[in-house]
Amino acid sequence: MKNKKSSLSARLARLARLLLPMTALAALSACVAPTPPRPVVAYPVSYQVPIGNAQVTANDGPQNLNVSASQDVSVEPGKTLYYQVVSPVDVTVNVSRVSNSDTTTRLAQMQGTTFTSSIVPDTSALRFTFTAAQANSSGTLKFTLSDRPIAPAASTTSASTY
Repeated sequence: MKNKKSSLSARLARLARLLLPMTALAALSACVAPTPPRPVVAYPVSYQVPIGNAQVTANDGPQNLNVSASQDVSVEPGKTLYYQVVSPVDVTVNVSRVSNSDTTTRLAQMQGTTFTSSIVPDTSALRFTFTAAQANSSGTLKFTLSDRPIAPAASTTSASTY
């Protein structure tokens, strides 16, 4: 009987030595998370983006306090992305490619109060950066993204004829 118990103990010890590495491998496999799916966006989508540029005079001269807002967007490479900006103040908009290392490359730049455009990205992420173009100006702009063409917005400035 003693022989059977020691034989059984030896078998269990061998089985444990075999199963332990496999159990550890299975546990490590469970810890490796798959790449999360890209969020699906229901277009069109609009954002309210606050911008501002204040100029303060100090003993050392004028100081600019320019605040730039940015919006990172996940996109499908090769698929046209349409966008529109409607702003109460002159705004400069930079569109940049964002790489995996978080470096950016500027693809486009626009300035004005109202414009509609499109881009065909070659990457999966774009960054839109908004900056007030004039000193002592601020406001909240409307930024719209769509997978379909966007009708041009009516201009918020009036034209004068002399």
